Amino acid sequence: MTRRRMRTAHRLGTGQGRISLATTSAATVDAERNIDWIAVELAVNGELPARLTRPEQIETARLLTGRGMGPTDVGLYLGITKGTIAAWRDKGWKVRPVGRPAKAVR
Repeated sequence: MTRRRMRTAHRLGTGQGRISLATTSAATVDAERNIDWIAVELAVNGELPARLTRPEQIETARLLTGRGMGPTDVGLYLGITKGTIAAWRDKGWKVRPVGRPAKAVR
C-alpha cells in the first residue's frame, strides 16, 4: 500500500481578505525593476495572469509566503520549484534592476 501525503489546499485571496497593493505614485509599473503592480495584485488574489516577469514572480512569492503559504504551495501556484522560492526567500527577496546582468558562473 502506498502512503499518500495529504496537502492543504489554499484558495488565494480568501480567509484573510484580498490583498491590496498601494503604490507611492500614480504609476502602477516599476520600470526599473520590471514589475507591473496590478499583475502582482491579481496574482496574490488568485487571478494569476498568463505570464509574470521574474521580478513579479518574486514579489508575488514574497507576499504569499508573508500570508502563510509555504514554498511548496507557492511554487506549485507559480510553476516554480520550492527550492527556487526558498532561495529567493533566503536572499531577502532581492529583485535585480532591469539591464543588470546576473553574475557569471565560473
